[in-house]
This record gives sequence, C-alpha cells and structure tokens, in this order.
Amino acid sequence: MTPYDVPADLEDLVIICEQAGRAILAVRKAGFRVDSKDDASPVTAADLAANEILVAGLTACSTLPILSEEGRDVPWAERREWRRFWLIDPLDGTREFVDGFDDFTVNVALIEAGRPVLGVVHAPASDTSWAGVVGEGAWRWQETERQAIRVAPHWPPRILASRAHLDAATREWIAEIPGAQLSRCGSSVKFCRIAEGQADLYPRFSPTCEWDTAAGQAVLEAAGGTVLAAKTLDPLRCQQGESLVNGHFIACAAPAWRERLAVISCQAVWGERKPLV
Repeated sequence: MTPYDVPADLEDLVIICEQAGRAILAVRKAGFRVDSKDDASPVTAADLAANEILVAGLTACSTLPILSEEGRDVPWAERREWRRFWLIDPLDGTREFVDGFDDFTVNVALIEAGRPVLGVVHAPASDTSWAGVVGEGAWRWQETERQAIRVAPHWPPRILASRAHLDAATREWIAEIPGAQLSRCGSSVKFCRIAEGQADLYPRFSPTCEWDTAAGQAVLEAAGGTVLAAKTLDPLRCQQGESLVNGHFIACAAPAWRERLAVISCQAVWGERKPLV
C-alpha cells in the first residue's frame, strides 16, 4: 500500500497524457513553426496544445496547484508554500521533436514535500506510457496491455546518455567504468528504460529543470531504482529554492551502487578521488 494520498487514478492520468500525446502528433502531422523562449529553448504549437490538455485534465480531477514549463511563471514566494503540487512538462524533448526523432514525451509528476512520488511518462510516437507510484509499483502501458516493470541491475552497466548533451564530463565519467556499454536517446525515456530493466545508469552533468526529470524519477524509484545528486549522492529533490534548474545527477538501477558511484563521480566530475559522503 502506498503511503501517499494519490489525488487521481493512475490510469486516468495515463489517459490524460495520451490525449496530450495525440495533440502533439496532430501538430507534427500538420506542420509547425519553431519559436524561441526567453532562455533560447525551442517551443512549438505542440508544447502549447499539450499543456492546455494536461492543465484541463488535472484541474478536472484535482484541486492541487500546477507548475508547468509552458504555464505561468509562479513566484518562489508562492511555490515555497506548496506541499503538494503537479509538476508537468507538456513536451519533454522538444529539440528531438523538432529534429524529427521519436523519443519525446509528455511528463506529469506529483510532488510531495519536495519528492516526486507519482509519475507518468508518455511517448506519443510509440503510444507507450510508463507510470509509477513510489511504494506501490511501476507499470508500462502499450496499447491496451499493462505490465508491471522492475529494475534489473547489471554490471558492467548499460549506460544511457542524452542525444543532445553528451558532453566531455559525461564521456570522462563513462570512461572510468571498464566494460560500460553506451546508448543515446532523448527525453525522460532514459529513466523509463532503466525502470523496465533495459539500462542501468543515466548520468547527466549538464543543466536540466525539475519538470524534465520529476516524472521519470518517480517512475524509476517506483520500479526500485534511484536518482542521486551527483555531488553528494543524496536523492535528487525538487522545490529546493527559487531556481528550477537541477544540479548534476545520476539515475541508477541499483541504490546499493552508491559507494561505487562516489569514486567515479569524484574523479571524473569533481577532479578528486575520495568519497563525497
């Protein structure tokens, strides 16, 4: 039994994300233009259409506040009072979407006391959804089939890296692990592949925002994995301050690998080989 009071049925949330995904695919089929936001990141009509569907769906099933990448800029003075809220990214992987790749997702997470405790990740191009509630379990939906998923740790690890952000620090970190196998893909699909036992590690040493990671983190942790802040190897948390930018992190299939990862992280990312704890 989950220790959390989930304010909406998990399958209903999957359906809402699927509806947002169909809107994204409709925009892709019709053609679209790419605009730039203030931070120079891309935004399209697909982002905005998906956001409208998600906000309407969540508002209909819950009274919790909503923080969205494509929503209003909520001041920290207001957000800091939110103990529970929805955190959404209507189209994670907009760059992949614009460039014609299929690994873009719709992300919905429930945050409680700074921790992602429920997540739904939907991949419109493959009509696949992953969902999980921490303490209850995680599942994959494909068409009408629902299947329980669980991490399957393997060492040397199968490592996933961002398609667009495989930087020098990440390459150096991976090179520290003999026998590691590297694959690349975009968006929060990486968390879900670890959650379903298809990969083991996802290191990220370039900027992400909380809405990019929260849903995937919840799915992974519901499946038995963890997401660790790279510098301290403590669990990655949301709602830590005014900025919504995450620190560096490592998504991991085996929480017990924490001490093993500490040495790798110190040498490759921080320039010293000693435990960080």
